[in-house]
Formats: sequence, C-alpha cells, structure tokens
Amino acid sequence: MKVLSLHSAGHDTGVGYFEDGRLVFAVETERLTRVKHDHRSDLALEHVLSQACVDVDGIDLVAVSTPVRSALLQIPDLDRAMERIHGGALHHRTTCGLLGRSVDCLVVTHEVSHAALAAHYAGHEEGTLVLVNEGRGQVTRSSLFRVEQGRLEWVAKDPLPWYGNGFGWTAIGHLLGFGKSPSVAGKVMALGGYGQPDLRVREQLLAVDPRVTHDLELAERVRSDLARRPEFNPEFETVAHVVATFQELFTETVHTALDRHVTRTATGVGPIALGGGCALNIVANSALREAFGRDIAIPPACGDAGHLAGAGIYALTYVLGRRPEPLSVYGNGIGEAPADVLAALDTAGLKAVPYDASAVARLLAEGGVVALTEGAAELGPRALGHRSLLGSPAVSGMRKRLSEKLKQREWYRPLGAVMRDERFAELYPGGRPSPYMLFEYQLPEGTAPEARHVNGTCRIQTLGADQPRLHGLLGSFETLTGVPALINTSLNGPGRAIAHTARHVLDDFADSDVDLFVFDDVMAYRGEPR
Repeated sequence: MKVLSLHSAGHDTGVGYFEDGRLVFAVETERLTRVKHDHRSDLALEHVLSQACVDVDGIDLVAVSTPVRSALLQIPDLDRAMERIHGGALHHRTTCGLLGRSVDCLVVTHEVSHAALAAHYAGHEEGTLVLVNEGRGQVTRSSLFRVEQGRLEWVAKDPLPWYGNGFGWTAIGHLLGFGKSPSVAGKVMALGGYGQPDLRVREQLLAVDPRVTHDLELAERVRSDLARRPEFNPEFETVAHVVATFQELFTETVHTALDRHVTRTATGVGPIALGGGCALNIVANSALREAFGRDIAIPPACGDAGHLAGAGIYALTYVLGRRPEPLSVYGNGIGEAPADVLAALDTAGLKAVPYDASAVARLLAEGGVVALTEGAAELGPRALGHRSLLGSPAVSGMRKRLSEKLKQREWYRPLGAVMRDERFAELYPGGRPSPYMLFEYQLPEGTAPEARHVNGTCRIQTLGADQPRLHGLLGSFETLTGVPALINTSLNGPGRAIAHTARHVLDDFADSDVDLFVFDDVMAYRGEPR
C-alpha cells in the first residue's frame, strides 16, 4: 500500500509518502523555501514526487488533512466532504485528480489528523486519551479523542475555555503587543519564567466573556479594555506576571480536562497523548507528566507540520487497518549529496577538511560556535542534532552570543541543551527522558549555566548512542570540560526557517560569528579560506 499524505493549505504545509506502512520520504515546505510557516504545498509536492524513492504511478491512496487546497487536489465532491466533516465525520472517502489520474482519496478532519499522529506516538494503545489543542482547527479549538477497540473516537469538542487553548495564547500575545503570527505563542511563553502569578490578573482573565473564541469583534473590545488596565501595562515586569498567570490558568485547565476523561487503571491512569501546537508548551507538559505520574506521548511535529504524516497515519491505521511503523524524528528530506556540500563550501570560499570529532570538541571547549548538519533533518520545530547550532553552556556570554547575536532573538528567550542518556540518568535518577526536547527539568546550579533559564529550568534533549556523531561529541566535550551538555538551538538566521542544506547554512552564517561548519563527514573553519 502506497499512500501520499498531505497538509495542503494553511500554515506549515508539507507532504509525506508511505510505502508498506513506512514513512519513506517527507518534507516541510518551509525547509525548501526558507519562509517560515510557508503555505505553498505545491512546491513540497513537486519535490516529493521527484524523489527516486517515490513510486508516483503506484500511489494507491491520497490522504489529506483539512483545510484542503482544492485547485491542487481536484476533489470532485469537496463541498460534500466539508459538509460531512462540519457535521462531525472523522473523514470523507472520495477520489482526486492530483496525480493526473483518478486516485482514491481520504479527506481527514484537521483535528483527527492531529489525534492520529499523537496516538501513533502512544503506540495506538487501547484507552489512550488524546488532547488536540491549537489556535484553530477545522471545527474546534480543542478536542478530546480516545483509542477504543481499534478506532479513534471523538470524546469531546471544545472542552477547554479560551484560556486553555491556543487561541488564548495568541490573544495574550496580541494583547501584550507581539502581533498575531503563528510564532507568537512561543515568544510569549518564555516570559512566564520572569514573573509570578497575580491574583488580580487571574480574576480579570477569568471574567472575560467566553464568546471571545468565536466573536472577533468582541475579542477586540476585550483586548482594548484590558490593555487600558494597569495590570496589563507593557512594562516587562507586568507583562511577565500576566504570562505567568495565564500559564498557570492554562496548565490547570488542561489538567482538569484530561483528569475528567483519562482512563483509570489499577495502578493509576492510562496512556495520554497530546497533539496540536499547544503540545509545545513545555511548562504544561512537564506539570502534566508530574501530576499523572506517567509519561505523555507527544509527537515532535505536534503542530500543523505534523499533518504531512498524520493524515496518512489515520488512513493506514483507522481506515485501512494497516499499522504504520514508528516514525524517525529525522525524516525531513534526505541527506545532502557530498558534491553539493563541497560546491557550497567552494562558493563561500571555505576549505573542506575531514570531520574530526576531537577538533570539534576542542573548539567548543574553547568557546567556539559550531553549525552542524547531518543526514535528514528533524520533523517539527525542534533542533535535535541534525540542524543545530552548538555552543558550550559553561562559557560566559554564550547564550547572548547564540540567541541574541547570531539568531537575533529576544533576549529573554531560553536555549535548550542536549545531554547523553547515560548522563541524564545520573543527574536525574528515575527521571523520564525527553528525546524531542518537549519537557523541562530543574537544572542544578553550575551544571550548564548558559542553558539555565531564569527560573532554574532547562529544556533538555536526551540523546542515545543511536546518534553516534553527536553522542560521541558530547562525550569528548565532557572529557575536556567536565560539562555534561551542550547548548543546542535551531540552525536558522533571524526570521528564517531552519536551514535545510549547506547552501542555506552558509547563506545565513558564512559572514557571522560561527567558528566551524560541520556537514556530515566534512567540516570547514570560517576563518580558514581554501
């Protein structure tokens, strides 16, 4: 069975291709265009269909999440499909002319695609409760699903108030002057660490008319009214207290909804999975994991970028009855041809030399910055060692250099860190790991100070020996410095999507403060021309 899976309209579009239950190839549009949240799915589709590993003529089914780009899909009864979906259908089966011929097509409801991907990371285990929480889906802003007798059942629609979903985070960002882009929530959340919950702010947020989620004129009047109140003035300290208060409300509300519906077992609660953009909220994720006393399944591409796989996973698992294989997080595109890497370095006037792990570790220990690419990129927004900027968390000023100078991000935003599984187990005995950098941990003072947020936490990625290059580099770096982690942040210049190729990396950083470029088995020092 060969399935083409698409997120064809809206932000963070992309395309995936499954063959016999395995995700063979996938790409997010923004990695090709460098435009964050790019909607031009036709470019990703053309790229996927051009790959030698994709059997275009053999595709049996096209699965697409809603909303649907009608001109691209050519679905004859799309109006009927959307009517059924708005009436509560999880999917609509039809045909499409996408490939120049009539092909079976499954139109999958937006929320259902998210839920299927999250359930996949929970192993589709019986009784799994899935919360899909986002700014706006096809028919809801939040939804609860359950895996039951091999089916995905819709349990509740919009179980969360405005302050418990992604709309609320966007609204708070807009209220505080950050705009309305899909990136706003991530910028705003970081502010909470600098503040404390404020009872006055809490009362005013709770008093907001709940109709704001579907009445935009009312929402604007509420925003204007709150903006005039002293508790919401734009000074940094006040803003931080507002965000801390909203974070507390958000976490409490999500916990209450899950606790009401979670499967009870003899030893505690059943499996829980999170999908949608709000699953990137590491403060809530960590609190939920602690409260429920068990791990929580979250896809690394939990936002709309995950639809490139979610629609196909739903089709395979819950319609065709064919369980897909586990997904590798390193499934975005493929590795770059060595000749293309060398050509990019030559154009930039840099000399390629063989990769030398000890030299890289030494440079990092001395305070250097490394731009690293390896093989296929990560699915989703987190840098997990295949498209990363690396620096020492023990060198004073490294956070400012990486975040503010190189990436030109807001000064208050924290940086994540990567740590080997074995060192994590020593520092956090019995602690649950975080391979996708989706949870926070209290970081002992002095352990990795430049990766430590103002509230003492760090967003840690735990890394196994199955990633030998970075795992070995971490070991060499610790031998030299005694420091068990490296700062690991996404490999992109200001305002741009994560770099996908050597040319992209050099476009962003060839004239910057990066000291060393590593591209698979070759590397080049910025200060050493060919």
